[in-house]
Amino acid sequence: WLAANTSTHTAFLALDGDRPVGMAWLATLERPPDVDVPVRRSGFVQSVFVLPALRDDGIGAALLTAVVATARDRCLQYLLVSPSERSVPFYRRHGFTGDHRLCLPLT
Repeated sequence: WLAANTSTHTAFLALDGDRPVGMAWLATLERPPDVDVPVRRSGFVQSVFVLPALRDDGIGAALLTAVVATARDRCLQYLLVSPSERSVPFYRRHGFTGDHRLCLPLT
């Protein structure tokens, strides 16, 4: 799946030694041009996951920080996420706002 979607999706993997303990995905969307902004891109944060026994140890924050940094490097205008009820406070602590779909403006 990753090989077929590398043009739109970037994977982030958290490791403990050689053992995967968390992951996140950044999906990039090319948007139609605007009169004043000919290149417009946004991103979707997808499938942020940390093994339950390791949650609240900063792994998810490190993954999300990497996703946001990559989105900024790619000049994305904003990031969206459709969080689970449990993860809403996590995203809010990282600057996302909104009701059902949370948004983090980047520009």
